[in-house]
Amino acid sequence: MKMFKTICFFLLISVSVYGQTEKGRMLLGAGTHIGFSNGIGMMDMYFSNSTREFADGSSEKSSSYNIFFAPKVGYFLTNNLAAGVDLALGWGSREIFLNAFAFEAKNSLFGAGPFVRYYVPKGKILPFAEVNSIFGNQRTRTDFVGESVSNTSVTSLGGGLGLALLLGERSSFDLLLNYSSNRANFESDGFYTRENVLGLKFGFTIFLGN
Repeated sequence: MKMFKTICFFLLISVSVYGQTEKGRMLLGAGTHIGFSNGIGMMDMYFSNSTREFADGSSEKSSSYNIFFAPKVGYFLTNNLAAGVDLALGWGSREIFLNAFAFEAKNSLFGAGPFVRYYVPKGKILPFAEVNSIFGNQRTRTDFVGESVSNTSVTSLGGGLGLALLLGERSSFDLLLNYSSNRANFESDGFYTRENVLGLKFGFTIFLGN
């Protein structure tokens, strides 16, 4: 009898977990990204303040920040396999003060790209693998001896391994160790830069459907 109850208990758990990622359901997510370097393309959350002192007694003060928000929507094509669209929204600013000179740049980012995520049903913690991408545009407005505006095309291709910690039957807290290759094309200057970034994505996911 005790063995029967134990088997029923684990069957109930597996059915509950399986139902969250079954074919036909949808997922809605929102999160951000913290990189181990301030990557190009504004796809990180960071804040920075610094002061430099020079031998002639002058000094340079700089401050910068970037706020990054990443919504996503997906559909389970088969059990445990979801595909959909990632969005990238960013706002940032950088200010540099050097004696009588001041430089200010304000940035904004919008991008979108497809993603694919596969869950491994393992109780209340679901390991998953994800491949993701972003194609977008970064707009920069600078104020230094006059105002100017420039546009930069941004591409990010990446993927990683993560864990979804279930918060009931319809939501989870997600952690993803993500590696991405980011490229920025500076259209006005005619060159591009590329940077590989290892970072941590985290956020919440809601599972919709029956």
